[in-house]
Amino acid sequence: MILKSLKFILNKQKMKRIKTLVLFLIISTISLSQNTQDTELQTNNTNISVGDEIQELTTLLELNEEQVLEITNILNGISQKNMQVGSMNLIQEDKEDILERNNNAKTSMIIGQLNEAQKAIYLESLN
Repeated sequence: MILKSLKFILNKQKMKRIKTLVLFLIISTISLSQNTQDTELQTNNTNISVGDEIQELTTLLELNEEQVLEITNILNGISQKNMQVGSMNLIQEDKEDILERNNNAKTSMIIGQLNEAQKAIYLESLN
């Protein structure tokens, strides 16, 4: 009788552990899927803004195909970096400094892809 009671208690403890583990797995799965959806939304928003910016630059500067490709790569890279900065555990001031440096780097890299006439138009559009 005592042996049966001990087995029952042990089985009950095992069941509690199993239930706890299953609950943890369910919560983790839900959290992970939520994070994945948030990341996909951020990526979509970034792609839209990069697309809008490249469209504006193409129209403003009359970019050729090679320039469009290079500037699109630049904008995508900077957007990725900016998304990473947004998720970093930094104080707001540091984030703003990094974003400003990224924006300056973007401007410099874009200028490197432009001819003299396009550079003048681009720099004027920044002001």
